[in-house]
Amino acid sequence: MQNDKPMQIRTSIIVPAYNEEEGLPVTLGKLRKVLDESYEVIVVDDGSTDLTPEIARRSACRFFRHEVNRGKGEALRTGIKHALGRNVIWIDADDTYPAEIIPEMVEALEEYDVVVGSRAYGYENIPRFNRFGNWIFRTMIKVLYGFKAHDPCTGLYGVRKAYLDKMGLSSKRFAIEPEISIKSSRMQLKTLDMPLHYRPRIGETKLNAIEVGFEDLRTILGLIFWRGKGKGLEHAANAAAE
Repeated sequence: MQNDKPMQIRTSIIVPAYNEEEGLPVTLGKLRKVLDESYEVIVVDDGSTDLTPEIARRSACRFFRHEVNRGKGEALRTGIKHALGRNVIWIDADDTYPAEIIPEMVEALEEYDVVVGSRAYGYENIPRFNRFGNWIFRTMIKVLYGFKAHDPCTGLYGVRKAYLDKMGLSSKRFAIEPEISIKSSRMQLKTLDMPLHYRPRIGETKLNAIEVGFEDLRTILGLIFWRGKGKGLEHAANAAAE
């Protein structure tokens, strides 16, 4: 999974993890089966108090650790900062998303700027309250920002790194995906919606649906006037095409 020649790395896979000692080895095992030497895997441990750091260190991947829990958004931003690939894909560590579609996502990123792994199937595996919240936020992001993909809050997402670097990401916790969805729409990035089957998670959830809901709402409303960075977007487009 780890490649010692950075120039050969095409895609960086980021796995943010917080107390995922049950799900992380399963997720890494599935990644190992579908990835070749053109990928690197980056595990960012977000202050776990279980065996997650030890599991990550024993794996053939790059590893970064936050000493305290700072949130999924912070973990993802750490991974993006250190990513060597031209493409960045992230996947949750709890085995809810199918790692086997990642090669298809990478292939799609040759034509598209963004690939969204939308939870079109297995929706019953999402708690009912979360499903309702996702529907509200999906509708808001579509109406306010014109985001066309089905699932702006998904945990399996792929973006050209050059564009991520220009987004000025600031979300600390679970609003990171809505932020990226909104900014990619504002930047008019070419987006592919890739349906997937969402599975039951391994281990206990760490998500507080009410707190996440308020954070998502603040993010969605707070980005209404965000328009990107002008010439920086043109530079990002040129870098992404290289």
